Amino acid sequence: KAANSRKAQKAAQKKSKKAKRREKEEQADREDRIAAEKTRQRERAERLGLADNDGNNGATANGKSEDANASGGDTKPCNTCGGAFTPGEYRSHFRSDWHRYNVKLKMKGVSPVSEKEFLLCDSDAFFD
Repeated sequence: KAANSRKAQKAAQKKSKKAKRREKEEQADREDRIAAEKTRQRERAERLGLADNDGNNGATANGKSEDANASGGDTKPCNTCGGAFTPGEYRSHFRSDWHRYNVKLKMKGVSPVSEKEFLLCDSDAFFD
């Protein structure tokens, strides 16, 4: 009896050919979208004259933390966007288009953009 139940469990866990094929197609689509987004970001960086080795979110994180340290206030970081915000800005930041856009990029596996770069983005690219 135990052997039969193990076989039944193993058969239940086994994926159908259709499911495997669907997963492969979804993975390929995901990789294509990631490659297209990286290409689009690289072209945008070239068009805007941004240096590749600066790091997209490094400038914002450093700029925000320097401002916060200068004022001596308490700051909270956003792990997605890389900025540091005062408690009042922190809550409103999560509702901002910049944060929402970076969350979508993170879900696609693409690095987030700085606030400066976000403001220079094409509005067509938002929330595709």
